[in-house]
Amino acid sequence: MKVAIAYENGEIYGHFGHCPQFAIYEYGEYVSDCVKTLVDTSDRQGHKAMADLMKEQGVDAVLCGNMGGEAKALLLSYGIVPIAGYSGHADTAADLLVTGQLPLNPGDNTAGSCSGGCSCGGDCGSEGGCSCGGDCGCGCGSYDGEEAW
Repeated sequence: MKVAIAYENGEIYGHFGHCPQFAIYEYGEYVSDCVKTLVDTSDRQGHKAMADLMKEQGVDAVLCGNMGGEAKALLLSYGIVPIAGYSGHADTAADLLVTGQLPLNPGDNTAGSCSGGCSCGGDCGSEGGCSCGGDCGCGCGSYDGEEAW
């Protein structure tokens, strides 16, 4: 399986069409057999250019922070699964995805904000955190490398 993650400084980048680079993870039979390649995208801008790059790279899925409907539709037309609404450590998210442990319904984060309520009654913020400091449970949480898989 080949997974592309919008990437900057080891983290999942917030927007598909304007990310500075992608990390391409090519997995073998085992997660430990993964080969990671960084692809510079400074010469490309916009969802069409990025989707074409994903097609050229032969990726199966793309993970990023935010992605509009047109970009999602274009990737799907290429047979690539778009996954948006995540932040945090890219390597961990890629491993969680290929092992089936990354929640695939992070909420509709197309507009860059979470929706939902916190158990304490506070507001859910755009990064998936509750105004009271907890997790709002909206699914837009951050993967910081601490999760065991």
